[in-house]
Amino acid sequence: MHGYEGKLYPAPGAGDLRMSTALPKVAFLGLGKMGVAMAANIQRAGFPLTVWNRTADKAAALVARGARCAPTPEAAVHQADIVISSLADDAVVNAVVSGPSGILAGLSKGAIHVGTSTISPGLADRLAQDHEAQGSFYVAGPVVGRTNAAEAAQLTTILAGDARVIERARPVVAAYASGILPGGAFARQANAAKLIANFLGASGLDLIGQTLALGERSGVAPELLRMMLFGFFGHEATREYIDKITARDFDDVGFTVTGGLKDVELMIAAGRDVDLELSTARALQAKLAGAVKRGWDGKDWSCLTDIDRLHQEA
Repeated sequence: MHGYEGKLYPAPGAGDLRMSTALPKVAFLGLGKMGVAMAANIQRAGFPLTVWNRTADKAAALVARGARCAPTPEAAVHQADIVISSLADDAVVNAVVSGPSGILAGLSKGAIHVGTSTISPGLADRLAQDHEAQGSFYVAGPVVGRTNAAEAAQLTTILAGDARVIERARPVVAAYASGILPGGAFARQANAAKLIANFLGASGLDLIGQTLALGERSGVAPELLRMMLFGFFGHEATREYIDKITARDFDDVGFTVTGGLKDVELMIAAGRDVDLELSTARALQAKLAGAVKRGWDGKDWSCLTDIDRLHQEA
């Protein structure tokens, strides 16, 4: 298997197709809000399109514009060069790929299946193995972005698998994704990366929520809170901390663990004063206290991140 080098791959032009001089035939399976928008962009790009969905009425607009609607996943992929799936979870992916009249039952030898769902890394690897055993190819290609980004063909996708196979699929992927990121040589890598993206998103949402709750209950002006949040999440210092934590550069001290622990305890107390339990602050307190126990009290407070990275308990 061959992975991409560490660089962003730009969307190709219309003349970048490498499978043949003809446009590849595409099958799209799963027409939820994301899927129907992605399929529409593939159709607009001019690719011959066959679609499948558990409820066929979701395909009506695509069919009206010339797509063919198949009765089963097997029938949908039968003549396809490239298959794109957008399905809900591990169980649905298993059923649609490996079940009776599933993708593997109809996929042609040498055809490529790009799975865009957020699934477990273990399942992604098994799908790659199952496709290889069947004579076809699997590329893990989870997407990042909301429905409006899908509609505008502005999704970002992380692709992992054989680089030569990815190159063959890339023109179709570029119809719905403006950003194509290298995920690695193995399918599980892309799905692990997608889970990390979602973890960052969920953690950020929780942090924003707790920040707003503390500010609102403490009487801080809403516009000031908004400015602070916008400033932090787009601030150069945030990017500097990312580099510092990545390199474990904790001896270049900007703010000590001792000072950080003191401030976090003040945050907890301020929350308590307004009947608010700051769960994120409690977790930070535990990790900073753990750093003190390890003798790291004079290091930069960002060393608290090593509590998780070194698999140690705070």
